[in-house]
Amino acid sequence: MAIVLEDTILSQERVSIANQGDNVSATRALHRIAEVREQQGLSLQSLSRRMGLDVRELKQQEQSDSNLTLRELYCWQKALDVPVQHLLCEEEDGLSETTQTRAALVKLMKTVVALTEVATAPRVVRLTTMLREQMIDMMPELAEIGGWPNYGSRRPTDQLGRIGENPIDVSSLNIE
Repeated sequence: MAIVLEDTILSQERVSIANQGDNVSATRALHRIAEVREQQGLSLQSLSRRMGLDVRELKQQEQSDSNLTLRELYCWQKALDVPVQHLLCEEEDGLSETTQTRAALVKLMKTVVALTEVATAPRVVRLTTMLREQMIDMMPELAEIGGWPNYGSRRPTDQLGRIGENPIDVSSLNIE
């Protein structure tokens, strides 16, 4: 009888441990998408345009405890232009050193491109061009990075914004 009682206690402990494990996994961070996006200085609106998804859906997906499909994870990987392993959480560590370095280089390249666009003095143009080339030598994918937007987000001239797609009827306003 003591053996049966002992086995019952052991099995109850196993069930208790298993249930605790389920609770931990439900609240455990599964990915770092929001951290990587913020480190790169990207807005949900710009990613919404890149990925073709609604901002609300992206907001839900980037919650660290959301259980994404592989397809969704690879969409994020492509939009953020980072290796998939940098989006996944291994333990309670912060972002990996390579992800932090990459995010810093992307921000730096955005600044260099923005400076190049507004530089007028030949010496400044030459220096920013050299800096840009040196950064591309270090990390070739930086060649695709654009500068910081001056006013809102940048869009090609052939695309209309929301106001162009849904113009406001001003005839109903009392403007004198």
